[in-house]
Amino acid sequence: MNNLLTGEEVRHFLEIGETDLEDFLRRKKLNAYKIGGAYVRFRKEDVLNLRNELLLKKGKPQAGRFSLLAWLGDFWRFNNFYILSTLVIMGLIWIAVKT
Repeated sequence: MNNLLTGEEVRHFLEIGETDLEDFLRRKKLNAYKIGGAYVRFRKEDVLNLRNELLLKKGKPQAGRFSLLAWLGDFWRFNNFYILSTLVIMGLIWIAVKT
């Protein structure tokens, strides 16, 4: 059951409205499955494939692709303590050697 999403989860994940979701179903871009004849569910793989297709059409990078600026921002955010500590220690060593 973890592999299936509800219609509301799909709309939220794809950032689309109910009419857009119905349009994807009508054009066979997305397959729906009924469980017990009442609840409609969607496979995660199908939703991810549709999302990647929509992102390519919009010209946005796919998940997993990062720019250099984003990488540097993440690097600084996770390592700023170590970078600043190293600079302080180097400064103290430089002052000690200079005097």
